[in-house]
Amino acid sequence: MNRILLIASLFCTSTLMAQTWEQRDGFPSGRHHPISFSLDGKGYAVTGTASNDLPTNSVFEYNPTTNTWASLADFPGTARSFGIGTVADGKAYLGFGATTTAYLKDFWRFDATDSSWTQLADCECSGRRHPAMINIGDRIYVGLGDDFSGDRNDWWMYTISADKWIRIANLPGPGRHHPFMFNAGGELFAGLGHSGQIIYRDWYKLDTVTNQWTEMSLFPGQARVAGTQFTANGFGYVLSGDGANHSYMQTGEMWQYDPAFDTWLQLPPHPGQSRWAPGSFVINNEVYFFGGLNRFTNRFPTDMWKYSLGNATASINEANGGLSASSVFPNPANNVISWESDITATDVRVYNTVGQLVGTSSAAAKQVDVSTLTNGLYLIQFYDNTRLLKTAKVLVQH
Repeated sequence: MNRILLIASLFCTSTLMAQTWEQRDGFPSGRHHPISFSLDGKGYAVTGTASNDLPTNSVFEYNPTTNTWASLADFPGTARSFGIGTVADGKAYLGFGATTTAYLKDFWRFDATDSSWTQLADCECSGRRHPAMINIGDRIYVGLGDDFSGDRNDWWMYTISADKWIRIANLPGPGRHHPFMFNAGGELFAGLGHSGQIIYRDWYKLDTVTNQWTEMSLFPGQARVAGTQFTANGFGYVLSGDGANHSYMQTGEMWQYDPAFDTWLQLPPHPGQSRWAPGSFVINNEVYFFGGLNRFTNRFPTDMWKYSLGNATASINEANGGLSASSVFPNPANNVISWESDITATDVRVYNTVGQLVGTSSAAAKQVDVSTLTNGLYLIQFYDNTRLLKTAKVLVQH
């Protein structure tokens, strides 16, 4: 499969990396695998494994206005860990996971307006830990995870209005658990995760009309498992987790996925080492990150951090800013790339898909030679001395 993978990291925009994580009120109970979500301007953490290594059924609510956590009435279902949840129609839907002796497949709805719980139809699939769950409209998709027979690649669709499950197409890749998943731009994506000692980087999109999967570009970071994920402004995000050796990474990496171009953008990592099985939720375009297990210290962190996504949600296409499609031309390019723009720039730099500088020119020259570059996608960046002004993307094809 021929795909163009764009990794835009530190060089993408000068303001992006200037953003920092801000510490907030600590999560009151250290745990990994909390089912986390936001509703009506508040964040929630439900069930998970407590610091005594036992499943829980506790429920906590976070108020960003007062920066405080409150304990709510317990989840009425079986205490569990390794569960999963999502939000649809202004309510949370969650379930699955495991006790110390059983794999679960029950399904529940939580209404934050009165903190009420409703048990829904059990999935017709096998009970399982660590599955994926994504909402699109009136449907909730669940798949992957592991059960008593091992790692699964089957997928199921739940229709909210009918309270009914049906089986859909299997993921074409290998079975796995602890994957990453999200709804980005109204489309369903899932992948990564692991099976045994194999940690995956593959990434897939489900066409929810034809129920067919398409393999996308490989995740550009190291193979990843057991982090957290979220959606904001049409983009999907992968945050923290274990790396390719199923152990901690030195930094808690965060990546943004643009579904329009099948591209990834690396954002500032959360403070400290990465965490295994943390939680996150988004309120007012800010992501809150908490919980999990720090494998470096082997401790359950109780701190919580907030990061504003306000300036981190521009796709590379939007980063062209004042540069129209005709301002940087031809596109695709063969031997030279030329430009016309009213921005004040001193020099122009060309970066490849792994962030290497592969060409330079003065802005006054109005062109840069790309005849020796390999075919692929490149970032053309306009600078005023050291200050990045604009970015365009151009395909080079000889």
